[in-house]
Amino acid sequence: MTEGPHRPEDRNSDLPIATARAVALSGLSLAWERLWPRLALVLSVLGAFLALAWLGTFERLPAALRLIGAGVFAAGLLAAIVHLLRTPWPDRRQAADRLERGVPHHPLSAFLDRPATAGDSLADALWRAHRRRLSANLETLRPRPPSPRLDRADPHALRAAVFLLVVVGFFATSDHVGPVRAIFRLPAVTPADIRVDVWANPPTYTGLTPRALVTTANGAVSAPDSQAVTLPAGTTLAVRLAGVGSPTVAFAVDGKPPVVLDARAPAPGQAAYEHRLTTSGQLTLTGDGLSAVSVPITVRADAPPEIHLVEQPAATERGALRLVYTVSDDYRVAAARAILSIDGTEGARPLVALPDVTLSMPRRGEDRATTTSDLTTHPLAGSRVRLVLEARDDAGHATETPPLLIDLPARPFRNPLAAAIVEQRRLLASDASRARTVAATFETLGDLGAAFIDKPGEIIGLRVARNSILAARNDAELKPVLDYLWQMALAIEAGDLAPAAERLAAAREALKKALADGASPQEIARLSEDLKAALDDYLKSMAEAAATDPSRLGDLAQQGGQRVTGDDLKKLIDRMRQLGELGERDAASELLSQLDDILSGLQFAQPKAGGASDPTLDALADIIRRQQELQNRTHKLTPDGYTGEEFGDQGDDQKALNELERQQSELSRRLEDIMSGLSKQGGEKDGKSGLEGAGRAMQDAGRDLGAGNTESAVGNQGTALDALRRGAREMMRSQGQGTAGVREGGTDPLGRPTGRRGPDFGDDTKVPGEIEVQRARRLLEELRRRYADPSRPALELDYLRRLIAPF
Repeated sequence: MTEGPHRPEDRNSDLPIATARAVALSGLSLAWERLWPRLALVLSVLGAFLALAWLGTFERLPAALRLIGAGVFAAGLLAAIVHLLRTPWPDRRQAADRLERGVPHHPLSAFLDRPATAGDSLADALWRAHRRRLSANLETLRPRPPSPRLDRADPHALRAAVFLLVVVGFFATSDHVGPVRAIFRLPAVTPADIRVDVWANPPTYTGLTPRALVTTANGAVSAPDSQAVTLPAGTTLAVRLAGVGSPTVAFAVDGKPPVVLDARAPAPGQAAYEHRLTTSGQLTLTGDGLSAVSVPITVRADAPPEIHLVEQPAATERGALRLVYTVSDDYRVAAARAILSIDGTEGARPLVALPDVTLSMPRRGEDRATTTSDLTTHPLAGSRVRLVLEARDDAGHATETPPLLIDLPARPFRNPLAAAIVEQRRLLASDASRARTVAATFETLGDLGAAFIDKPGEIIGLRVARNSILAARNDAELKPVLDYLWQMALAIEAGDLAPAAERLAAAREALKKALADGASPQEIARLSEDLKAALDDYLKSMAEAAATDPSRLGDLAQQGGQRVTGDDLKKLIDRMRQLGELGERDAASELLSQLDDILSGLQFAQPKAGGASDPTLDALADIIRRQQELQNRTHKLTPDGYTGEEFGDQGDDQKALNELERQQSELSRRLEDIMSGLSKQGGEKDGKSGLEGAGRAMQDAGRDLGAGNTESAVGNQGTALDALRRGAREMMRSQGQGTAGVREGGTDPLGRPTGRRGPDFGDDTKVPGEIEVQRARRLLEELRRRYADPSRPALELDYLRRLIAPF
């Protein structure tokens, strides 16, 4: 029996070559199955580190935490690499076991076995026959691909999250090396001679104080965290570096290359930069010896102002235009005006244009304001005009209301000839092409006016007007005729009162313009005195024109029956001057506008039909007024209100206290007389309980004055005033003179209800009292005293300067 053809076998194991190759491949698969989970751990640690670096996580950490985190990742990576290097390599027996895994009777293992005995020819022959039979089965063995089974090493699939973070981080940045290098950057200790300061100076109109964004303390640079700093548009960034070599300051806007700021050197070794913010971005500071500093900044845009008419424009009693409106802004309204334009026919040739009316600002904490402008002297008064309100803020934003057609108020003229002259003046001013028509009208009035014009001078004036119009060769020569016609109409209407009214109007306009332009306190004081002088002349002219008793010059009345004296008006002007000196220019402008309302409705008091007022209420009103004056004078002697200007030295102060005590006792006796009269009238009259409380408070105030306790006296005097007003109101209700109608009518500029029935008790005054003004003045003097002290810290001096600046 012959053996089959010879088959190549492995020299070492006598394995067929194909089987030996299969065993080798099976060993490699087994090695990969052991190696890949450990290699995946290394790649996961490294991938997580790179993903966090590219996503900027490490940059947001303080330097200490950043280095600790980097150390943890480095230790983890080193441990994973050591674990990888210790991977056991499979031997031939392990590779064979993997190859025949699942094969019945394990033919490969049996083939690789060795006989237990050797040297026996029969046993050797049987062994060789056994291996030949096994060789046939070995041909069926095929190596399987590796199966690492990472799910067993990573049951939560964290490898997928790491892979996703790596992909996102890779595409999130264009610089893949810089963030990794920055992680291992050691914290730079700023040398003691290095200083970095970044200040944000908001625009002055915002009222916001400067803000430190980056400062240096104890050699360490302190910068804000990664959250963006919000600043208003127009803020100026002031950067100052000292001791930094080759400094670079840049401001980068998203999507645009950074803009490197130009430096100036205020001193050797220093560099200063300024940048005005218009859009959001990031400020970056770098230099030798300085770790990079980044400040993200969000710019808040300035909102435009808002302005709306609250009431329909109307005319006051004397024809002044009254505008009530609301105006507001996110910071403040710089200016507001009413723009007037004539609504004329197409092709008309106006001789003059309408002026803009400067609108006063609301009081602090309010958004509603009122402006009264006397345009009755304007040639176009009485015409149909377009009205547009415009508000501007300090950022340059402007807002306008929709155009509104109104009839511009005109001064009413009772004399028909004066009214006719003013109407012809308006027609001529609105269209110069009507000049011949107007001249013909004046010629007709002059020829036919002898029947109803008593004064020859008026007829001559009409003929002069007619000849001046016809002689004019152009519009420039026609304009003086407008002024001539107005003066002639005033002379016909009011006689000598016209010049005084013109001076009063000019004085009001001058003071109004000074308040709007921010004039100095000295200029406001001078113009206030001019206004008082013009008011004196006007009141005297009114008295002469009305042919009344000069002794009653101070006894005036507004329409509606509210009495007002010339002294009241002068006190109002003084209050405007004081508010202007204290920086309350808006409040002063509001008072000036309201003064126009008083003058518009001013007339001489006339005896009223239907009986006189209640003498008890009149007496109470006088007591209230005198008690208020007494409280103001007492306050000047308190530590809070003492100025030393009125009473002089201590001896004068004691005399003043004695005089105040005497006057307080006199008021108390007058009140007792009134209460006695009420008791004689029978019954418990309404208001008596309030008057009794006032009497007790007045007596307490008198005792306090006698003891020299001025502060307690002021408090008791205030209690007496409240009780007096409360009792007076109750008495008015009992007589049918309720106050509901007063509340509906509002208050006049002196703080008194308009349309009030009965005397004024001073209980609705909104104008700041003398006590408040004194306190404000003392506060301002204290601020100025502290600002003059050079030993105070620079930060406090800067704050004081900002407080005093408006004054």
